[in-house]
Amino acid sequence: MFNAHRKTFVVTLCVLVLSEWPGTASAQQSAANRPAPSVVVRAVTSEAVELPTENIARVEAQEAVDIRARVPGFIEEIAFKPGASVSVGDLLFVIEPARYQAAVSAAEAQRVRAQALQRQATVNRDRNAELIRRSAVARAAYDDAQAALDVASADVVAAQASLAKAELDLSYTRIVAPISGRIGQPLLTTGNLVGTDSGPIARIVQVDPVRVTFSVAEGEVTTFRQKQIAGGTDANATAFRLMLMLPNGTAYGEEGTIEFVAPEIDPRTGTAGVRVVFPNPDGLLMPGQFVKVIVGSKDTQTGPAIAQSAVMQDRDGRFVFVLQKDKTVQQRRIETGAKIGDLWAVKQGLAVGDMVVVQGMQRLADGIAVQPVAEDGGKLP
Repeated sequence: MFNAHRKTFVVTLCVLVLSEWPGTASAQQSAANRPAPSVVVRAVTSEAVELPTENIARVEAQEAVDIRARVPGFIEEIAFKPGASVSVGDLLFVIEPARYQAAVSAAEAQRVRAQALQRQATVNRDRNAELIRRSAVARAAYDDAQAALDVASADVVAAQASLAKAELDLSYTRIVAPISGRIGQPLLTTGNLVGTDSGPIARIVQVDPVRVTFSVAEGEVTTFRQKQIAGGTDANATAFRLMLMLPNGTAYGEEGTIEFVAPEIDPRTGTAGVRVVFPNPDGLLMPGQFVKVIVGSKDTQTGPAIAQSAVMQDRDGRFVFVLQKDKTVQQRRIETGAKIGDLWAVKQGLAVGDMVVVQGMQRLADGIAVQPVAEDGGKLP
């Protein structure tokens, strides 16, 4: 009796197991009746695949001059407003000119006196020359007259030099801008005594154009040299696009030009210094400011790019699911390139226009039928 019940239990168990086995007709029929999974797809787009590089840089003035007094005296006038733009030759300071004007007048008088004595000495020399011709005077008298003329002529030269120095000192009482740029705060005010040992009394900084300096890795320097060789010496003007990102995150409206690339790599950092000149007509860029230099190519290469969310990876590499015309998906191996925002450049495996699954990949297998929906809500091709 016990054996009969045991046989009945085993047979019943086998029937139940077989009824749930995936290979059975009932299981296959259940899978066939299961609805196709919904997926979201996006078309592969064409994007710039050569990303620009960003470098932290500092703005520098191409020229900067410390204004100093070249003659001693009291400051009588300050002829500029702090922070104003000045041009070459603009008046900046006036140092009491009266004493230097007096010195010019005295030097002019000394020159006139020396010239008068020179004329008198010339007359005496000529008179003695005539008397010698008549044998009316000794030769020594003529020699004395010639010596007196030579001394008078030397005094004229000395007086002229003194006058030139006095006039030069007078000109130094009017300090003018040696370069164009923006001038800072005067370091001394009206009434202060200044001299050659007083140090700077103001500073002018050229603000248009400005120089932006930064360092680049040796690989980027090699790329630059290759493009320079391929395009000639003007490669820096034709092959690269140089832009700035300001400290507040906005883009600067002017493009720059490479002025200088260091001829050697710093072995401590593996970088080379680069200088770029940017127009600065509105004075938006200020020397000492930190900015970002964005270096890109003017002839940007484009290629297929896909959403990073579409890319999956296993031990064999990266792959995506591509929607086929019969609404099935195909697993396709790809080779990716650089990241472009939320996209991934594709070097191999996809073409522009391919429809790639971006959501719902976890339930997919190669060849499975799906219910595709366009990510932007539009119609599928």
